[in-house]
Formats: sequence, C-alpha cells, structure tokens
Amino acid sequence: MSHFEKTSCKYIIYYMSELNKNKKISFTDLDTFLKIAPMIGLAVLAYLQTLFPSKVEFDKLEQHLIQMDKKITEMTVLQKAITSNTSDIKMIDNRMRILELEVVKHNAQSAGIPKERQGSGTR
Repeated sequence: MSHFEKTSCKYIIYYMSELNKNKKISFTDLDTFLKIAPMIGLAVLAYLQTLFPSKVEFDKLEQHLIQMDKKITEMTVLQKAITSNTSDIKMIDNRMRILELEVVKHNAQSAGIPKERQGSGTR
C-alpha cells in the first residue's frame, strides 16, 4: 500500500499507475477512446450552448438594447429642453418683477405721493 489516503485523488492516480506500469496502450484502447470521444465532445458542446443565448434570443436582446438606447436619447433631449425652458421661465420671472416694480413706481408718481413716502429707490 502507499502512504496516501484510500479516498484521495492521489491514491487513485497512484493505484491506476501501478496497474498500468507494465501495460502498453493497445489498438483496442485507442479504438474505444475514439468511439467515446465524439460523444464526450458533443456533450461538452451541448453544455456550452446552454450557457449562451440562441440567435433568436440574441436578436431579441439586441432589439431591446436598441429600444433602450432610443429611449435614453429621447430622455436626454427632453431633459435638455426642460432645462432650457426652466432657465427661460426664470428669466421671464425676473423681467416680470422688474416690470411690476416699474408699474408700482409709475403709479406712485402719477398718484402724487411725496418723495419722502416713496422710500429709497435706486435710480
């Protein structure tokens, strides 16, 4: 017996190598391997195909990504328009305040309120 545990992989490899020390690979061993290898290869290919999407699934995913890109572009354009409109509204609001102040000053002057009661205005 060897110094490996009986359940370890090293023991199994050691045991198999001891059995096959004096044996050479024969034509029947090679023939058996060549009969089994295509099935193993097909099994590996079938497994790998399950890991990746099929052409139809890939096309659906591609169309979905294209639609998402269009939506993101549309949202970006809308966001820019909203930002522009917001700044325009702020400018209009400031102009309205200035006009309201001008109207109040004009009304105060036309009503004949003395200058002391108008307050300190900037002119």
